[in-house]
Amino acid sequence: MNVPAAPGLRRAFTLIELLVVIAIIAILAGMLLPTLAGAKERAQRTACLNNMRQFILASLLYANDNQQFLPQGGTDKADQKDTHTPVFSTINQTNLLRYTTQLKAFDCPNLTRWMQKPEWRNHPDYGIAIGYHYLGGHPNSPWGLIDGVTNTWTSPQKATEDPSLVLLADLNVDSPAYQRILAPHTARGPKVAENQYFDDHPEAYDQRPVDLGAKGGNVGLLDGSVAWKDIRRMNRYRGSQIWGADGCFGYW
Repeated sequence: MNVPAAPGLRRAFTLIELLVVIAIIAILAGMLLPTLAGAKERAQRTACLNNMRQFILASLLYANDNQQFLPQGGTDKADQKDTHTPVFSTINQTNLLRYTTQLKAFDCPNLTRWMQKPEWRNHPDYGIAIGYHYLGGHPNSPWGLIDGVTNTWTSPQKATEDPSLVLLADLNVDSPAYQRILAPHTARGPKVAENQYFDDHPEAYDQRPVDLGAKGGNVGLLDGSVAWKDIRRMNRYRGSQIWGADGCFGYW
């Protein structure tokens, strides 16, 4: 015979009922988390796009004050051919900071937590690493083809050149010799492979950003426009002028 609960008293949950509730919450969380992560990534792509517009604007303002010459894409090395698309010389950093007040303007927001690390940012004899491919002011372009690269790119030297030339691109990059693969925009945010990943995954030396889940990136043109580009439509380019297979490779 069931005994009714005393008036004013609430029946406690049984252990089984609590476990069922916890299981339902876990299922709902598992369904919602990917959606929330996807929404956050979409917001970050928009923030990245706006950041790139500011970066390009700073470059064009600099050009306007310097006979239309864009900031040079060199390094601190004596050999002026030793240039890399994600590296700024100390002079270039100083020049651009006159037009944008914060160093983080040089980085995709999704890469901030890596780029803020001194071992990522600072490179003695070269300058600083940035969180984008900067394509302006590099000498001797188009750089020659090598194994694994079937496309070349032209570096704009002045703001008055072909407005359809790429000036800035998200840092989809692989550099097997340096043990880095960056995919700033996967479906759920950034994914970065560095030294430990390469130690644990020997196949990493043959991997590219798409293997980490890269979905694409923002690409900015000399005319100041910025738009999203799917990774399937991107080409692989040399990101280092003289290092051949030991350099970095970018996608835009």
